[in-house]
Amino acid sequence: MKQANWNINTSKVRAWAEKQDPSDNLQAVMLSLTLGDNAASDELRSTYWTAIRSIGSTMDGFPSARKGRESTLNEEQQIALATVEETVATAFASIPTEYHDILLAVIVPHGRTGGVYSTMEEMTAHFVSAAHGYMVQSIKDGRFDGKLNKAGVPQITPRPTKAERDSNEEESEEV
Repeated sequence: MKQANWNINTSKVRAWAEKQDPSDNLQAVMLSLTLGDNAASDELRSTYWTAIRSIGSTMDGFPSARKGRESTLNEEQQIALATVEETVATAFASIPTEYHDILLAVIVPHGRTGGVYSTMEEMTAHFVSAAHGYMVQSIKDGRFDGKLNKAGVPQITPRPTKAERDSNEEESEEV
């Protein structure tokens, strides 16, 4: 596994691991992360990554790798997005179960989708995906550099409001 891929994939696992209760499996994952960090070759990193995935797959909430085409984001941006996504998932996971039914009843998918989320996991996946999409679009729009502040929060310039867009269009027409 190339170093850049190792950094991106393990950043997700590290963010997830910080929120886990101590266990033997977690210790094994953390040891494999340390060994992979110090691996001298791509082949060794691949071996450790296989072990991490194998052990982690038995644990709740273990982050799965994103499938699809290669990202246009740089390594630092990918790590930042992965960290934020894992933090969003952790935030939803920390909502006490006694609140799940009320949230599932009143927070519904957007627009023409209709219906309701069937589980908190489904709702969480939607909001993690929405956070990812918003951050990627913000990078493309130049409103976010892909870096997090010291507290791990992305500093994104909000999209302009409709009133701001209309005002800008009126100014453009006057010129």
